[in-house]
Amino acid sequence: MNELISLKKLSQIVNGKLIGNNIKILNFSIDSKKIKQKCIFIAICGNKFDGHFFINDAIKNGALAILVHKYTNINIPQIIVLDTTIGLAKLSLWKRIKFKHDVIGITGSSGKTSVKEMTVSILKNKNKTIFTEKNMNNHIGVPLTLLKLQNQYKYAVIEIGGNKINDISYIANLVKPDVALINNISESHLEGFKSLKNIIKNKSDIFKYLKNKGIAIINYDDKNQKKILKKLSNDKNIFTFSLQNNKTDFFAKNIIILPNKIKFLLISPIGEILIKLFLIGGGIHNIYNALASAALSFSVGSTLEEIAIGLKNFKSIKGRMYPIIIGHNKLIINDTYNANPNSVSIAINILKNFPGKKILVIGDMLELGIYTIFYHKKIKKLILKSNIDYIFSIGKYSYYFIKKNIKSQHFSNKNMLVNQLFLIIKNFNHYTILFKGSRKNKIEILIKMLLEKLKC
Repeated sequence: MNELISLKKLSQIVNGKLIGNNIKILNFSIDSKKIKQKCIFIAICGNKFDGHFFINDAIKNGALAILVHKYTNINIPQIIVLDTTIGLAKLSLWKRIKFKHDVIGITGSSGKTSVKEMTVSILKNKNKTIFTEKNMNNHIGVPLTLLKLQNQYKYAVIEIGGNKINDISYIANLVKPDVALINNISESHLEGFKSLKNIIKNKSDIFKYLKNKGIAIINYDDKNQKKILKKLSNDKNIFTFSLQNNKTDFFAKNIIILPNKIKFLLISPIGEILIKLFLIGGGIHNIYNALASAALSFSVGSTLEEIAIGLKNFKSIKGRMYPIIIGHNKLIINDTYNANPNSVSIAINILKNFPGKKILVIGDMLELGIYTIFYHKKIKKLILKSNIDYIFSIGKYSYYFIKKNIKSQHFSNKNMLVNQLFLIIKNFNHYTILFKGSRKNKIEILIKMLLEKLKC
């Protein structure tokens, strides 16, 4: 349980001014609808909403105090700061510094959520584990997770995301990981990062904030991380993982990829063990994710047996190569959480290995800035080389995926796409449909619409 803390102490932590009684609080919330016992409401100014407009709602729901950036005429105590987002960060840093156990930090261009969930699947059977949930990997979500840190937890697994310069540095400075991983580096969020060079530099910032004698984990097969490996100072402990170099600390050999299962022999610094992953669609990327999670878990004391059990129990995450079985030999794969050139390439390479008719439903890749059309055309070349039977695209830029491809159709209307898709698949006895697109496209709506038609 959280400890009681006085508002005077809190005001010192956030460098704010306390107005009102010096009461003690127990919990923190930025959602006026989710006010817990003895709770302070933090009025965050977000992209869509300003928390200051919901102060009265928070009070009605039981908030005992508020953290704001301007004086508010209310009858409960308030702490006034220059910036409530920075105030939230300072509170989370205070919590992090008090935490006595292992903190794992995970970043990367793709796969970081899967690595996080695999790592949690391993560690939670060993001891109490706290972790970033859903998509709470940004400058708001990570501090909110850190505010939940209590020493009853033995592990904290924190996913660190970023879509512009200095995002990762800002968050990593709060997380201060004992073990840190960059899963991979590729072209993503180029609109904010501007160049691959900046992505490499910003991802590597996670290692700057490793605690003394912390462990850095490097994907040795990622050419963009080779440069980082050379620059890491001598006082950092380093583990590497690979599918190509058996001299690394964690290595996979005897790989067998089946439609619903992956098997490989994990080679580690303390021996080897057979790993089984029960994931539809297989994919080399899942082996990389498993190696990364094995290295992370080993770094905080997991045995090879614990790693093998945790990975065996790991299940697909909704929105990330998540299987939806329609019937015998009829499958939908929901990979709609997000899309960048690397993750789209992975999705295509997975789909092309399925038996039966193969259908790709794809939306725009966003946040690529001036490189947007270039990367859509690049993916088009990959699609043309594949054996995918049908490609349905929707969005502003996805037209470049299918231009001059006779197997493809482009749509501007969701209903028209789903109706056409339904007409095609009702004649097939064996098919796989993979849905993919950037988060803002909400491609998962197409899946819901298709499932409703299939029920009729």
